[in-house]
Amino acid sequence: MRLTTKIIIGAILSVFLISVVFIISISFSDKKNSNRLNANNIELSQNNITGIELSLFNTIVIDVVPYESNKEFFAISDDCHIYFDSITEQDHSDMMFIPESFKDFVSTAIYGDTLKINLDIFGIGNKYKSDEYRRHEISGLNINFRVSKIDVINNMWNLKINAKNIETDSIKINSNGDIFIDNCKAQYIEPLLKANHYKLNITNSEAKKVHLDLDYVQNRNITNSNIEEEYMTGSRTRHITWQRNESGKINWVPKDANAELVIKIQGEPTQIIFP
Repeated sequence: MRLTTKIIIGAILSVFLISVVFIISISFSDKKNSNRLNANNIELSQNNITGIELSLFNTIVIDVVPYESNKEFFAISDDCHIYFDSITEQDHSDMMFIPESFKDFVSTAIYGDTLKINLDIFGIGNKYKSDEYRRHEISGLNINFRVSKIDVINNMWNLKINAKNIETDSIKINSNGDIFIDNCKAQYIEPLLKANHYKLNITNSEAKKVHLDLDYVQNRNITNSNIEEEYMTGSRTRHITWQRNESGKINWVPKDANAELVIKIQGEPTQIIFP
């Protein structure tokens, strides 16, 4: 074998061996750092509930304390809930109940007739985080309210709003997460979802009027409820599936001349009367 041929073969083998060693080292490095690419789940304990008496208010605004971090990301999971229930005989005023695991990261402030609830997600994450991860997802961020009325603006993504056993004049919920209204009685209900993939469920409830902006409430389900009238508005073409006994009357108020409402009727035979 010629010397030049031996040199070429040796060079090829050297490149091959170096490539194999490089690939193996990268694979081990990826395994070592894979945890840093995945999300760390922070499960907050629900033990040791603390009750906080709330000042007089008309509207509750739920918001997150802003933070800046180039190294880590904190978010809440899709199983975090805000619960609203009616005031009990033991309660002398509106109350908020928070688990001890994050009570130090919830603050309240009054601005006129608005009660601002600020949640420090960055502080919670820093307390319970694991240094092996860069992304952290917080679950169990649940707060219970006992109130006499519901006028809520939720600015936190994925945070679900649950209203149950409330009897009041009006229920207004503007939310960045799903809305669930169960066993409530009100003169009027006005839900608003800030993203189309969120959903509205109204069950076992009574209302004279339900106001729906179909530009923001596209996933809705009303079951086992007594609704006298539904007021619907929207732009462009909006499609709804209407179930028998969902409501006694539908009022369509288009936002512009091009808006259309397409109704699909589901259930038993139904009589439609046009004025």
